[in-house]
Amino acid sequence: MQDFYHQAGPCGAAIILLGLFAVYAAVRGLVLTILTKKQAKLEGSAINRILKQVYGTEKAERSFTINILLQSELQGIYSAMYFLKLCAAIGPLLGLLGTVLGMVDVFSTLSEKSYPEPSMLAGGIWQALITTVMGLSLAIPALLVHYILLLNLRYFRNYLNLKAVQLQEQQDKDRSCR
Repeated sequence: MQDFYHQAGPCGAAIILLGLFAVYAAVRGLVLTILTKKQAKLEGSAINRILKQVYGTEKAERSFTINILLQSELQGIYSAMYFLKLCAAIGPLLGLLGTVLGMVDVFSTLSEKSYPEPSMLAGGIWQALITTVMGLSLAIPALLVHYILLLNLRYFRNYLNLKAVQLQEQQDKDRSCR
């Protein structure tokens, strides 16, 4: 472990730590999404609670109200999604910082020795390459899961808008029949 830290540097360690939190956020967000979908038809589900609160709102306010209630009811999914977006942005930046630090190490070695051996330069170049790979390896899956969660939240929003319109039409039809 100490050897890896020496090779990847502090940026590599930060990327690994951030990656562990990203895995937790991704699993949590996906599990909450699956549970929300499975429970959507149940009486006390988050989706039905939102529908009950939206029922009877004005058409102009309905979409805004649904968005606010979705963020409130599905806070865990939104939190995971935003954290994954943050990881997707920070991961490559940490990788780039590791690249710069690795190259600083290389040039420091070059300035100290008039004819440095290639093995003396390899450590800095290795750090530069490995942190770049690590940062991208964090960012790509984090961005993918972020997008999956975003699509599911859009699905929930569209479903709620459709159901609210259907309920309103049914209520209007019932009133006109009386």
